[in-house]
Amino acid sequence: SHSPFWTGFKLFLSILALSCIIIALARPQWDYENKELQSSGMDIIFALDVSKSMDATDMMPSRLLRAILQIGSFLEQVKTDRIGIIAFAGTATLQCPLTDDYEAVRIVLNGLNSNTVEIPGTDIGSALRLAENAFPEGSKSKTLVLISDGEDLQHSALREARILKTKGIRVYTMGVGSPEGTIIRHPETGEEVKSKLDEATLQEIARITEGEYYRVTPGGEEIQLILKRIYESESTRRGKKVTILKEQYYLFGILAIILLMIESFIDPRKRKRGIMAAEKSNEH
Repeated sequence: SHSPFWTGFKLFLSILALSCIIIALARPQWDYENKELQSSGMDIIFALDVSKSMDATDMMPSRLLRAILQIGSFLEQVKTDRIGIIAFAGTATLQCPLTDDYEAVRIVLNGLNSNTVEIPGTDIGSALRLAENAFPEGSKSKTLVLISDGEDLQHSALREARILKTKGIRVYTMGVGSPEGTIIRHPETGEEVKSKLDEATLQEIARITEGEYYRVTPGGEEIQLILKRIYESESTRRGKKVTILKEQYYLFGILAIILLMIESFIDPRKRKRGIMAAEKSNEH
């Protein structure tokens, strides 16, 4: 026969252990903790010329749309890098700060056109100045990809490139258009003028900052070359501090094991025999 008390107690421990297992499987969380997550990647900013000359069609469908397609192709291949977008014409604006939200970058990119920056002209130097401050202070992997037809009307680009060199920012330049050029309308006077690719400025910016220059072609293979060059350099590890809830499932797992161990040592039959023996001894 079995002792009703110990049989019931054994059942209670089993049910309690099972409950602990179910709770542990639910992965309960409480108590916040600060944790630094490490991710490997690079900080890459695209500085895109959106001046009126980029509407020229010596590269189909236009210089600007061809450049946007190049950046879109780049976005399809990155994984852990942070990407930013600068648009410039007569001045430069930060359209998208560095982020690893590539869908957000794509939305910003697809919204760019030759009316994005109101001030007309082409000031490459302003884009380089803005890029200098767009990279976070602690970043060790500062890469700028400058895409333009190279017509720098303010002539400040080379001076700014030398400053970027001292800051450790490498600039890869991409020339969009043809050296022969094409006829466009001047944005201010409306007169017909010839706009052509000025490779000399772009080549010199790349040389000063130890980057490389590529001319954009219809096939678009140069973006692959830039991607390869960028990834050949050492990627850095970024620490990102986040507040998370602590996992507490292990506490219930340990408790379940202890309860099952106790339950396994309880034998209601032995307990019953012990009680009966004690009662007989008292009778004598």
